[in-house]
Amino acid sequence: MKISRQKGIRMRVTAHGELVVHANPFCTKEAIDKYVQDHVNEFNYQPSVRIFGRSFRIKKVKSQTSHVSYSENELLIQYKDKAEIETLYNRFLKKISKDVFSDVVDMVYFRFSDYEFEKPKIIIRNMKSSWGVCHPDKNSITLNSQLVHYPIDFIEYVICHEMIHLLEPNHSEAFYRILKEVMPDYKRRLDLIETNEEKQYLV
Repeated sequence: MKISRQKGIRMRVTAHGELVVHANPFCTKEAIDKYVQDHVNEFNYQPSVRIFGRSFRIKKVKSQTSHVSYSENELLIQYKDKAEIETLYNRFLKKISKDVFSDVVDMVYFRFSDYEFEKPKIIIRNMKSSWGVCHPDKNSITLNSQLVHYPIDFIEYVICHEMIHLLEPNHSEAFYRILKEVMPDYKRRLDLIETNEEKQYLV
């Protein structure tokens, strides 16, 4: 939900399939909940999530077991108690991020076969102002956990960008020379970011 200066309550569905509610700060939670309940069908809204650039409808099912799985276009959350749904979901995203990011790091590191440096350690955490941060002194790279929602091609670019910082700390001519050498199509990958605001995350 977002606080708005406009009067009343309004809703919209983003390009990511997220339902966003804008409400005046004087609206009560009860009034907002009632508005959503009364109007949600007008949007034909189904909860969804993007995972590595693909959209999955979220389906929640009460079950004897607690488990999260996904198929072609559906993310299935099986739960014993509704209170555990968010924990199950976050645990699933954390695991799939760790597994896939690790594989992507291996693929990107292979591009640097002509350069001598050890494969960096990868740390994953939520960050508000960058997609990745390089720590040359620790030979490590921190990746934004929100990358799990973006295409693999873009994740490869972020990891490549930060690996180059192990060699070149600044965005110098040498930095871009290496970038063009190891990832000639990097501009195409940058185009996968959807807004200028997101592009500012690249430092």
